[in-house]
Amino acid sequence: MSKLNILVVDDARFIRERVTSMVREAFPDFNVIAVENGMHARTAMQQKQYDLILCDWEMPEMSGLEVLQWTRAQASYQSTPFLMVTSRGEREYVLKAIQSGVNDYLGKPFTREQLVQKMVKALDKRQQLSPAQQARATSMLEAEKQKQPTAAVPARGGVGKPKGLAQLRNSQQTFRCAIKDLNLREVKVVIKNEGCFPQVLEQVVVDIEQLSGDSVARLNGFVTLVQATEQKLEAAYVDVRVSFMDDDPDKLAHLSKYIASVR
Repeated sequence: MSKLNILVVDDARFIRERVTSMVREAFPDFNVIAVENGMHARTAMQQKQYDLILCDWEMPEMSGLEVLQWTRAQASYQSTPFLMVTSRGEREYVLKAIQSGVNDYLGKPFTREQLVQKMVKALDKRQQLSPAQQARATSMLEAEKQKQPTAAVPARGGVGKPKGLAQLRNSQQTFRCAIKDLNLREVKVVIKNEGCFPQVLEQVVVDIEQLSGDSVARLNGFVTLVQATEQKLEAAYVDVRVSFMDDDPDKLAHLSKYIASVR
């Protein structure tokens, strides 16, 4: 019962590795296999029976929704817990996943605590966790709750004319921000100092918008820099730099056109 097989599906290498690491830390006796797209996921499920599937939605060639629909069409996977992991949170997307048989929905970005909670909930319903596994997961969740966030790093800088608008989302909240610099690898934004900031190495989602309000791209990334724009404690603004993790050609094509338009 304890040696469960877990399948992680995500086209972003950083997220695959991060989710795999989180699962192994919480459940060291699980077998965790990670694949980079829906076609590989389908092949993996044909070769071995998995007890839980953690699948991204937005992937090239075969989306997470298509993986879910194929999974539910297989006799051996009709009741297997399937968690959709995605930056898409709109009601229409949630409804599509529910109608196709998803068990739960985990929005990017997420914390280890949130991931473990979802996994425990899904596996506990089928009585697949041993008492020792439940105890370890509970202990880890309690330790996560007691962690305190670190402060932003003060430095010098300034707020110039924005190259666009964006929303930066971590697992707790959404920050409205202006874009200071942007390329295909990273974005530098400025947010108002309201006493709460994203943390360095934290996973985030960046929704880039035109100044007109039209959407350009939704990109997964992680924070590489947080610093005040002035050398004083009460600095009004904070710079945040995010490195992108997405390899989706369509997203990069839209982003490339937008970058050219604001240069």
